[in-house]
Amino acid sequence: MYFQRAVTAEDDAFLFGLYASTRREELAQWGWEKEQQLKFLRMQFQCQSRSYQMQYPNLETKIILTGDAKVGRIITAKNNSEMVLVDISLLPEFYNQGFGTALLKDLQQKAHTEGIPLRLSVLTNNPAKRLYERMGFKTVETKETHTIMRWIK
Repeated sequence: MYFQRAVTAEDDAFLFGLYASTRREELAQWGWEKEQQLKFLRMQFQCQSRSYQMQYPNLETKIILTGDAKVGRIITAKNNSEMVLVDISLLPEFYNQGFGTALLKDLQQKAHTEGIPLRLSVLTNNPAKRLYERMGFKTVETKETHTIMRWIK
């Protein structure tokens, strides 16, 4: 159904486009012109990338593919006590096709094999939160905008 590979320099445009697709609805409400939106999105994308690198020294970013088509990206990090799903993003045309579920099951299996919990943070109003709950993730902390969830086998 899918496979993963390491990110290369040739993926930069795809990764930016993927990030932009996750913010499309939000930015549409602001009434900004296209050029202004692109500048803002580039700045935000760069800030997100730097933030992830600073927070997680063992960051691993993979491109998700089906056949030759790039579907999305998954970013994970691991330390001795837990695995962290830092980010998972799919292009909108690949929503609701089982990619997210399959990726989560694979991460859960890997965490189980290594005997460590799997943690993630999700925007509290993100519809993906329901998927995480169905997959057995439990809320461990609720912040102003995010919910921290953990899965333990």
